[in-house]
Amino acid sequence: MIYNDFKVELFAQAKAFGFSDWEVYYSADTSFNVKIFGGEIAEYKNTDSTGLSFRGTYKGRVGYAYTEKLDAAIIPGMIKNAADNARVIEEEEIEKLYPGDKEYPTVESYNPALEAVSSKEIIDMALALEKYAYGLDSRVKSVDYCSLGTQESLVSIANSYGLDLSTHSNFAFGFLMARVEDDGEPKTAHEIWHGNDFSKFSYSKLAETAVNRALSYLNAQSMKSASYPVIFDNRTACNLFEAFSSVFFAENAQKGFSMLKGREGDAIAAPLITLRDDGVCEESFGSTAFDSEGAATKQKAIIENGVLKTLLYNTKSATKDGKTTTGNGFRPGFKASIGTACTNFYVMPSDTSLEKMQSGIKQGVLLTELAGLHSGLNTVSGEFSVSASGFLIENGKVTKPVEQITVAGNFYNLLKDIECVGDDLLFDIPSASGTFGMPSVLVKSLPISGL
Repeated sequence: MIYNDFKVELFAQAKAFGFSDWEVYYSADTSFNVKIFGGEIAEYKNTDSTGLSFRGTYKGRVGYAYTEKLDAAIIPGMIKNAADNARVIEEEEIEKLYPGDKEYPTVESYNPALEAVSSKEIIDMALALEKYAYGLDSRVKSVDYCSLGTQESLVSIANSYGLDLSTHSNFAFGFLMARVEDDGEPKTAHEIWHGNDFSKFSYSKLAETAVNRALSYLNAQSMKSASYPVIFDNRTACNLFEAFSSVFFAENAQKGFSMLKGREGDAIAAPLITLRDDGVCEESFGSTAFDSEGAATKQKAIIENGVLKTLLYNTKSATKDGKTTTGNGFRPGFKASIGTACTNFYVMPSDTSLEKMQSGIKQGVLLTELAGLHSGLNTVSGEFSVSASGFLIENGKVTKPVEQITVAGNFYNLLKDIECVGDDLLFDIPSASGTFGMPSVLVKSLPISGL
């Protein structure tokens, strides 16, 4: 049974059962991924995932049900399951369906040319990627991980208020982790590429970046424990801000899981910080016109010139605070309920290069790797203490690699202590949590613990 026919029959039966309003959320994902090891195909996956979620209001409460099979015979059971689910809801806040918006942004996130790229072309490129990495330097002892793939996604939302939306997107990705060794000392580093134009993928550039990064870590040592000026490069800054992004969710502030409740209008960051969450962003491949509730996404500053302007809302958290949704009501999959997630979450870059940023540092640290972020931080208090590695900065120059160090601090204090933002905005690969981007940032001082 096709989606449209299933939707019409589901809506008719929901109305007859006694639901006051109803909605369907349909997703269809396809992906291809090949992994190479030792010049051979180590893994080959071609997967399809399709599912539909029903959400409806029954006797004043919203219930959910889902299916992976579009078969008319299962509709009565879905309707009953959703009604039973609604009956047991005990939350004080009442979830409501979203009727829709008059206008939605235009998003072009599907490239037909990418679909035309054959699996053979991808496999050949992955083989060439691994081979090229091995040939770059005699110290390359292993390519621990080499993978290329594509992903395509279709999402449709419709409800009893007349909402009927659909979006189609695709992108490709490449990942390589190189292991180098010198005098028995192994070091690894990885690099990721993503985009929806496969003709722009350069296996040589991806391999060179990963291998050169691994080589730069050779002969790393720990360092003296002290407080130093710290530069988080764009990748580590992105990882740190992504890990703490949930403190900007209104639902977390309402539950006491964020210290930003009631702080709109307060200066919470350095004046040079403007943190945005934009539904449409040209520099990213995570743009979307609407969220999982059918609300139009927004172009918005969370922090503008250091001042907190808004938290991120879905319809439920917005209703509780007497506000309107910011278009951040998302589900991580069709089986999940509505939560909050980011769209394109990033700090606005400046025109300052990384080299200029470090030029004024007499003694400091450039961090290029963070480990244990999700276990070494507390998103409620903002405290973090994580393993790190990177490079020592002396008299404005990067001098030698450092490892076996720990960086600690408090995210809320860090926002106020950022002294410079770089020009090297970099977005990570899109995920269920959103798409995150950051330039490099210089923090006035953080404690670094060495051996």
